[in-house]
Amino acid sequence: MSKQRATPDGSAGSSAAPPALVPIRPPRTLVAEVTANLRRAIQTGALSLETELPAEPELARQLGVSRGTLRAAIATLEHEGLLTRHQGVGTFVVSHTTRLRNVLNKNYGISDLVRDIGGEPGTLGLTVSTSTADDDLAEKLGIAPGDPVVIVARVRTADGVPVARTIDFLSARVLEQRGLDAKRLEAQIQGNHSLYAILREVGLTVDGGIADLRAVTANRDVASALRVKVGVPLLLLSQIDYAARGDVVLYSDEYLPPHLPVQVWRKGPS
Repeated sequence: MSKQRATPDGSAGSSAAPPALVPIRPPRTLVAEVTANLRRAIQTGALSLETELPAEPELARQLGVSRGTLRAAIATLEHEGLLTRHQGVGTFVVSHTTRLRNVLNKNYGISDLVRDIGGEPGTLGLTVSTSTADDDLAEKLGIAPGDPVVIVARVRTADGVPVARTIDFLSARVLEQRGLDAKRLEAQIQGNHSLYAILREVGLTVDGGIADLRAVTANRDVASALRVKVGVPLLLLSQIDYAARGDVVLYSDEYLPPHLPVQVWRKGPS
């Protein structure tokens, strides 16, 4: 393990503070259960493509919930692109989005993403180091400048093919409160590729995240990691993940190569 002064992009110095972010609020438990129930029915084909859902009163009766709870669940699935509502006509399963696997409006780890596209997740070049936060990183993590951080850098693979270069930043003090230091975290990542799953096991469950997307080109280090040419366009996804109460769990930079399909469901106009 090495010590260095950390910035989110690995460079020295600091930049202007980012705009204030609004933490993700936790969903109501019953709404979450109804949403998961309907989502599972769509994904397994129990609700077939382009099927019209029963009218709200009937569907609410079948599920044993109020119409308000049902409406909240349908709104979530509409946002995910799995359902579409037509005023005066009905609510329908959307055929083309049920085939999408890597959709950015769903927040989940690279391991789950790889499994969803039918691949076997793996990790290359794992390093776990300790450092101190500069002003920019401290702002993102909700800690003080100079506080210790743990940095997890690795290449994520699908069937041995690199699909992401990821760098995760976590508060070392928050991890220590949960019985994790850099050495223990590294050992667990080597045995379990999902950082989200490891954090969840110690009570640091990610409820949602705010992501910033921008186009970048591969420098020599990232190009080597992803096995692409220097200068190849990449998608950089920089994300702050929050717990249900609004506490920051981690900040991450994910460099996604051109051969990783990325799709976003955009509703409307209507």
